[in-house]
Amino acid sequence: MQGWSRFWQRMTSRPLRHSWGLAHDGAAWALVGLVMHKAQGVKVHTNLKIDHAEEHSAEPGFSAGLSQVDARAGRSSRRLHVSLSADQMVFGALELPAQWSQDALASEVQLEVAQMLGLGPQEVHFDFQPEAFSKEGVRRQHWVGCAQSQIDQLTASAKAAHWQIASVEPAWHAAQRAAQHLQGGLVSLLTQPTQDWQFQLPAGSVPDDSDDALLGRFGPDFALEQAMKSSAGPRLVASGLALKAWL
Repeated sequence: MQGWSRFWQRMTSRPLRHSWGLAHDGAAWALVGLVMHKAQGVKVHTNLKIDHAEEHSAEPGFSAGLSQVDARAGRSSRRLHVSLSADQMVFGALELPAQWSQDALASEVQLEVAQMLGLGPQEVHFDFQPEAFSKEGVRRQHWVGCAQSQIDQLTASAKAAHWQIASVEPAWHAAQRAAQHLQGGLVSLLTQPTQDWQFQLPAGSVPDDSDDALLGRFGPDFALEQAMKSSAGPRLVASGLALKAWL
């Protein structure tokens, strides 16, 4: 089925030392690179702002900025996790028969996303996640989607800089992940420069079930929402995107 791509899919199980996240920062982009610095932790090693004005190219226009970090990234690490903001996406929930196959669920979600966007079913990019429990044979499926053209633009801009898009996900979900693992919590946004941020990983780099549970939360809580609106918000999102490589 075309257009069905996991927004939150873990793209690799290989041990990584570096990871990169790219998030909107107003009319620019925030690029954050994380690096392993101990057995169960990572820290910021790169923090850049990429201005569209420097690109002289159409949206999303971050190709030239990515070229600035080629030497630090290395060929094997040029995989980029990117976010979309709430106004770039549609999202909601459907109550569907619990016994339906994944393909049947995907077809129904695809039609819902296409209708919301006013596009054809093959012109949308989407994902969905069920709630943990079903009742009376029905399970609620939370879904999120965007136009496939947005994904194509991101992919083309990354490819122009010899990078690869590893994953795309909602900005608030990446921010939730970053806030959950940021040492010192959201207070660190106010008390520490981005370059000093450190993140704690689950013991043994085992996927964190509590992070998976966040898939059911399709919007930030009040404190996180305020953090995302702060000057450090875009870098929090970009950090959460980069964290995906280990979680």
